[in-house]
Amino acid sequence: MKFILPLALVIVVQLTAATVLVAQETDRKPASPPSRTTTVRVDTATGGPAVKPVNQSLPGTVLNTKPDTSSAVHADSTVVDTVRSRSLRGMGQFTEEVDTLSALSQRQFLWSDAKVPGDLIWKLPGFFYRDLGEAGKWGQLIAFGADARSIGIFMDGRPMNDPVTGTYNLSDLPLEAIDHTDILTGPSSLSASGGDGILLNFVSRSFNSYRPMTKIRFVQDPLGTILTDGLFTQNVARGLNLTIGFQRTVTQGRYANASLDAWNVRTRLRYNVSDRLNLQLSDFYTKAGNGLNGGIDPLRSASLFDPASAVEDNPSSHDNRSRRDVTFSVIGRFFADSSSTTHASFYYSTLEREYWNLLQTIDDSTHASFWGVRLRQEFSVDPLRVKIGGTIERRQCELTRTLPSKIETEHSLFAQAEFHMGKLFVPSVAGGITSINGENSTRSGIGVQSTITDWLTLMADASWYDRFPTLQERYWRDTIVVREKEIRREQHAMIQGGIKLSAGPNLQLELSGFQRTIDQAIVFQPLVLQSGSSGFSISNINRMKVLGLNGRIDFFWSHIEAFGVMTLQRTTQDGLLTTLMPDLILSGELCYRDLFFKEKLEAKFGARSRFLNRQQGMQFDPQSLSYFQSHSDLLLRSTTFDLFMILKIGDAHISLSWNNILNAGYLVSPVYPMPGRNIRLGVNWVFMD
Repeated sequence: MKFILPLALVIVVQLTAATVLVAQETDRKPASPPSRTTTVRVDTATGGPAVKPVNQSLPGTVLNTKPDTSSAVHADSTVVDTVRSRSLRGMGQFTEEVDTLSALSQRQFLWSDAKVPGDLIWKLPGFFYRDLGEAGKWGQLIAFGADARSIGIFMDGRPMNDPVTGTYNLSDLPLEAIDHTDILTGPSSLSASGGDGILLNFVSRSFNSYRPMTKIRFVQDPLGTILTDGLFTQNVARGLNLTIGFQRTVTQGRYANASLDAWNVRTRLRYNVSDRLNLQLSDFYTKAGNGLNGGIDPLRSASLFDPASAVEDNPSSHDNRSRRDVTFSVIGRFFADSSSTTHASFYYSTLEREYWNLLQTIDDSTHASFWGVRLRQEFSVDPLRVKIGGTIERRQCELTRTLPSKIETEHSLFAQAEFHMGKLFVPSVAGGITSINGENSTRSGIGVQSTITDWLTLMADASWYDRFPTLQERYWRDTIVVREKEIRREQHAMIQGGIKLSAGPNLQLELSGFQRTIDQAIVFQPLVLQSGSSGFSISNINRMKVLGLNGRIDFFWSHIEAFGVMTLQRTTQDGLLTTLMPDLILSGELCYRDLFFKEKLEAKFGARSRFLNRQQGMQFDPQSLSYFQSHSDLLLRSTTFDLFMILKIGDAHISLSWNNILNAGYLVSPVYPMPGRNIRLGVNWVFMD
């Protein structure tokens, strides 16, 4: 608190000055509003006129350099009447520029058959998403050798990770709520988070429409799996926009006790006070009831992939989860320099979960909450670009059967600087300090980027930081959990380097390598308890080392689009080779895109394939919502093929896909069979007035 207060005082003074300035500007404006006689296309990401997409090239940032093959008609935009925009770009963002070509951006969502964010993770080199094969289940995200506990999930610049498990269920995040995603690794992530070396910040969509706009999204999978999403937005006053959205996902499940009924209701008010001050208040509510069958029992099942003959591990366990995330965000330009921006967010979250296992007469509950304040100031002093800021956050869990009553208070300060002395040499440095309940930790990073020619860019960086144990790792108590010693914080060191080649707009190649070393790595390992039942232990091991090579290639010619992604990884724990995820992943997509019927129909036809090498994998524990290492037989290699098409007719996007057309039977987590051959239908439709 002692080093947050001075920064907070500066922000308060700036806000006061800005309010006075706004009042002066208002007095000078005419009483009647300017005439709205011009009709323009509005970019829904910012509420301002559409701009040319930009590809970022910062050290430590995962990038897609795919050229924008989407013309204005591809964008999810709406023609509205508007006045001079007072919207400030950058609300809720960690980066200054927006990569609309990233796989996790609204422009790309519309031209895919994805249902949830996890469906698109495979397009990111170095990333792997462990899916449990049923809608809404708690998947596991792995990136650059770190699992979900070390990956910060943010929304509009505020953290979303569960304070107990340290993870977040990506299925709870509606695609329609996302405009684009900041993807940060290495030193760039250290200035946004105190203990996450990898960060995904999902920036929500903003609108500026004087006419009411409604959007409906519908996705249907087999066996009654239906996703329905609705959105309404309109300016209710000058500079004040109201957006309301909901999403419901239901399924009866392919296997017994895998049903789901999940709701999301999101509301946001954005008030663009002036072109110097924007405010935003959002409420994000999620509630889900989930059947948790624990996977399929291979010893009692005639076939893992035949729901009629498969036997579930637990036919009765299930849970109910709910959480509410309220955020107040501020972005302002309080100095003469327009590049100097101030960001502030105040957030509060509550989380509740009830878990029942009738076979073992278990009735658990978890009640947690956290609140925080995040401040960041960005400014430029040529050739220097600087970010400074701080965070205070308080996390709390209440007394239950599996957790004691605990409170954690985190204080954090950070600074990052980039030296722009020309494209040939752009060095950067980042550092910070974090304190949790008096236990201090420092973090630091350096990087450099060199654009040698228009077709060749080199980059390298190194970062060092600590990850503190989660509340679950420190305090979770249950008969199935063994913790022999106090859990210590992890010490991460990561080095990465990469090269980008661009042979004009038609061919681009990215190749990068990394090494992550984790001292005192916290691992969850299976064990057999004295009672003979299964459990897992939580402990520190001496060292985990991960070596990786990631690549992406994009090719465009006429109406043909093709890209491929490679992720190669080798992991050792105390010198022993382990495969917690496939050590080789190859994915690719080939598409044909064109206009038909006198340009009334825009269509994209494509095929994609994915190869996963053998792995030991990690097994999901429904009671604790955590993953522990699997020591069973290796999960076999798998190859899948999909066919899909997306049609744009007027203001509607219609998708139809035939997935896993060879009906390959495979697993990515023991023992949760992935879907066989299936068809998915999706509709995304915009209505005005």
